[in-house]
Amino acid sequence: MPKVYIPHPKYPTVSITGSNCELKCDYCRALVLRTMVQIENPDRFLSFCKRLKERGGIGCLLSGGFNKEGKLPFEPYIEAIRYAKKELGLTLSIHPGILDKDDTAKLKDSGIDIAEFYVVLSESVLRKVMHTKLCKDDVLKALDTIYTHGPRYISPHITVGSDYGKISWEYEAIDVLRDYDPYVLIFLILVPIEGTPMAHVKPPPISDLIDLFSTARKKLENTELVLGCMRVRGRYTQTLENELIYRGLVDRIAVPYTSIPEPIIETCCSLPDSIAIKHAQR
Repeated sequence: MPKVYIPHPKYPTVSITGSNCELKCDYCRALVLRTMVQIENPDRFLSFCKRLKERGGIGCLLSGGFNKEGKLPFEPYIEAIRYAKKELGLTLSIHPGILDKDDTAKLKDSGIDIAEFYVVLSESVLRKVMHTKLCKDDVLKALDTIYTHGPRYISPHITVGSDYGKISWEYEAIDVLRDYDPYVLIFLILVPIEGTPMAHVKPPPISDLIDLFSTARKKLENTELVLGCMRVRGRYTQTLENELIYRGLVDRIAVPYTSIPEPIIETCCSLPDSIAIKHAQR
């Protein structure tokens, strides 16, 4: 059976840009940021981390809105991250976006544990859906940079169906990741959100998702495949989970809809076993 990850409340996601995002991607329009803990400055982040520690929290995921270069503006938080690591002993992960070598070195020096990198290899998604100035080569270069110069743990993410529900470039992303032998690969599934241009787009057919997971299983033999928390709830995700479990195509599930035996690991699904398993509830 796959391992179960329930991040809330011990491993919350915080937006270090509050509700602000320069991209306004067609599938989000910054609405997802409203579901995160809103943080606008490093002092508030430190106060939040101290309260989290006092309540028995394990750590948190730093996320937020990206700028037009596809980067999370984390630089003002470097010292706060360092304090939360060294003084509070929290586990910290981050969605940094597209970084150059200097940015990546700063992130590693802060002591951050995991960098969660979105692998987007579609010019159409990068330009027309996400509204960035990036091309596919920029993403490939940033991927190599973060693996070469970044934190010890890198967890690649693929948002399946981000091209208005179609699956195509996701297979190329799997091929590219073979060179990096990731310990996990997290699949997120398009969720149609009211108030966005994709509100009425259907998520990819489950049969297509099974094919994608099957390909990843064959090509990434040493990688744990993860069904991340972003996916449509209800019958759709229940059927998907049951199919993936039955076929042995998933190793981790975040916030499962299907009843899965314990233990429950109260962290983000991206954490390596060396960090996460010690938090399992038995």
